Amino acid sequence: MAGIYCVLLLSALAVGLAEEDVEGGKCERIQLPMCQDLGYNWTSMPNLLGHRDQKEAEEAMSLFASVLDSGCSAHARFLLCSAHAPLCSAAVAGAVGACRALCERVSEQCRPQLLALPAAARLDCAAFPLRADRRLCMRPPNDTAPEPPPARAPPALRAPPALRAPVVCENTDEDADELWESALAWLALLSTGFALLTFLAEPARFRYPERPAAWLAACHALVAAAHAARGAAGAGGAGGGCAGDAAPAPWCVAFFTVSYYFTLAADAWFLNLCAAWYLTAASEWSAEALERAGAYLHALAWGWAGAWTAAALALRRVAGAGRAACGLEPGAAGALLGVPRGGVLLAGALLAAAAAPGVLRVRRALGARGARRVGRLAARAAAAGALYLALSAAATAARVAGAGGWAARLLLLGGAAAGAWAWSRKSALVWRRALCPPRKAPPPPPLLRPHHPYYKRPLHVSRV
Repeated sequence: MAGIYCVLLLSALAVGLAEEDVEGGKCERIQLPMCQDLGYNWTSMPNLLGHRDQKEAEEAMSLFASVLDSGCSAHARFLLCSAHAPLCSAAVAGAVGACRALCERVSEQCRPQLLALPAAARLDCAAFPLRADRRLCMRPPNDTAPEPPPARAPPALRAPPALRAPVVCENTDEDADELWESALAWLALLSTGFALLTFLAEPARFRYPERPAAWLAACHALVAAAHAARGAAGAGGAGGGCAGDAAPAPWCVAFFTVSYYFTLAADAWFLNLCAAWYLTAASEWSAEALERAGAYLHALAWGWAGAWTAAALALRRVAGAGRAACGLEPGAAGALLGVPRGGVLLAGALLAAAAAPGVLRVRRALGARGARRVGRLAARAAAAGALYLALSAAATAARVAGAGGWAARLLLLGGAAAGAWAWSRKSALVWRRALCPPRKAPPPPPLLRPHHPYYKRPLHVSRV
């Protein structure tokens, strides 16, 4: 079994690596020699100047070699690379280039060199976005100069329409998305926390085949806690910025490791839950037999998630240094997220469907009261499982499609659904007994003892 998982893992990684090279028009690694080690390593073609591929962009950028060699500005290379190889990220819609203020500053510093260039090598700073227009753009990581007011466009530079860029992205529209993400994280944390506390209050109630649902809630509780901690830290404490950095910050790697590992572990426990129901209903396994197999279920869930997480970190597929990022690189999302999550969720859905005939057979074998009880339990499990499956599948599809914001929201909603199995009348009774225990009846009066003043010795009747 372990060999099969290793083969599937290596195959998926090979497919993902091949996918990055053939997906035209999507994010691709930057190949321009002059644009290496800029703080981001993904771009998209055609670029903002209309070049169809990176070879054509490299030929156009070679015309600016004299400007770069002169050293007239420390940010000249960053500006030119953002035009010829703009940032591409799944967390941002469209290519991202430099801000207009940077273009104006560089053109002022390098005016003699730029005026000496041919007409085909000019950039127009008026085409670059202004921060006041609430358009996404970038500044270099070491650029601390304030944004100046709009000024006349210098004749030295002619640039691509709507340039935007990497490393320091600024967009106030992200505040609403961050607020929504934090709110959903706390909702998922409350839902899963209630489920876990209910399980700890009465663990005997949740035996197999329901026991994997507790581990499913525990995994999503940790994912929600990671998102809530990032929201509480804020953009400044989390190391703000933009997605696509080549060297993510340590906190970013830690957030990715926790969220990615426990997301895959939660899916594995969902598969274990469906397998336990199948073995109970279709193969008539007892709770004791499933309890003895629990060690294998733990090894499968934690080992599966650990293998994929180690592969993502070893291949350096973690992108970003900002609140909207700290996830898989755009080109690796299909192989490192779509393949494992999609495969596990599909397998779980098939096992759940295969368990349905067994549940119906058990209901027919029981009396009226037992049939109603089994029917209610199966209906609750099916509703909670279907909701979790739908939200998880939608989150995976959104992440693979590049909608990172929607993927995070759907993932957290799936975490809230993971604790839905504990929302029942029995759970309310458990908490009522725990918080409001019934009053104890007064103890009975003690029996009279020989030393009691009203104690009388029994009469002795002589037989004589």
